[in-house]
This record gives sequence, structure tokens and C-alpha cells, in this order.
Amino acid sequence: MANEVSYIQSPFNKSRKDKFLMVLTLPPALKKISKKFERTGNTVMPDTLQFSVYGAIVPEINIPPINVRYAGQTLAASSHSRNPYDPNSVNFTVDNRFNNYWVIYRWLDILNDDKTGTYDEDGLVDPAKLKGRTIDAKGIPNMEYRSDITIYALDEYNKRTMEFLYTNAFPISLAGIDYNYRNPEEIESSFTYSYSQLLINPVTSSIESL
Repeated sequence: MANEVSYIQSPFNKSRKDKFLMVLTLPPALKKISKKFERTGNTVMPDTLQFSVYGAIVPEINIPPINVRYAGQTLAASSHSRNPYDPNSVNFTVDNRFNNYWVIYRWLDILNDDKTGTYDEDGLVDPAKLKGRTIDAKGIPNMEYRSDITIYALDEYNKRTMEFLYTNAFPISLAGIDYNYRNPEEIESSFTYSYSQLLINPVTSSIESL
């Protein structure tokens, strides 16, 4: 029919803001104190690193233009240079054992010990295993405390549809907690992390639902 409109994608298929899942992979240094069924003052439980998040999850992506003078005019051209990403902050609900909060806290503790104020006080970063790998300007291995953070967008059936991969990430702050005996709602907190790259990819249908 002349007035018939054919859509490649239905305009009624819409993504929702509350359909995101974050998956954290423990950095190599933190894996050394991970226990599957036990959490103590010196250990963490790796199976707590999957939880729903909300807030500003995907940052702004900028490849700025440059002005090129040509024949008495100014032409716009791409700089072919991606601006560095700002640190990303996410909000999360603290579980009833504070396991997810504790993991982020211990991760930060590697970077600066809460008692001594030093880096890697417990010796979890092993320079011997980093021979030939990237080190920072001071010669300190800088990969053992970093890890990838992945955020998945979910559809209405809780199947993963898009992957947002933040590479070489590490936390830089952990928000406080406000207690209120008059408020029975769930405890919420947030943390901010820095990272090197953001890689975005669609998830194939072969990925199973959560």
C-alpha cells in the first residue's frame, strides 16, 4: 500500500533505564585474598561482584573538531583524537552482609592502606610476576591493582543486549553511608572509578539470559 511504512526496527522497542548490570572482575592483587565461601577482615568474596547499578553509567564520548584555514575560509575537520574520559560514578544497593561494599573498600586499601597510608601494605602486588609488563614512571607495577569493569544493558527478558567495557579500571572513591533509624529503606552507596578505555559492543543472541 502507498501509505504503508516499513520499519527495520519497531519504534515500540525501547530500552529502559533500570535494566543494567555491572560485573566486576577482581584485579590480580585482590584475587590473592579472595575466598569463595568465607569473608574475614583480610579476605573478600568474589561472587559478590555482580549487582545492579544506576546513575551516570555511560560517559560522554568526544572526538573534537579542529578548524582548518583554506582559501580564505575555515573548514571543520576531525582531530582524530579522543578526549580522555572523566572518572565514572555508579550507585548501588549495599547487600545485607556489606560484601559488595567491602570489596570496593579493600580494593581502595591496596592503593592506600587505611592504617599506614602506604601503597600495597600487604604485599599483594608481586613485582616478580610483572617482569616485562607495564610499569609507571616511578617503576612501580601498575597492572596488578587494575581490572576490567563491564556494564551490560538488559532487555525486558533480562537478556544482555549491549556491553560497555571499561578497561584497566580501579576505584578512586567510595561514598559514605547515611544511617537513619526512622528510614527502613535499603542502604545505597556509590563508588567512582577511573579507567583507560571504553569499548562498546552489541551482545549476540547466543549469550544466555541472567
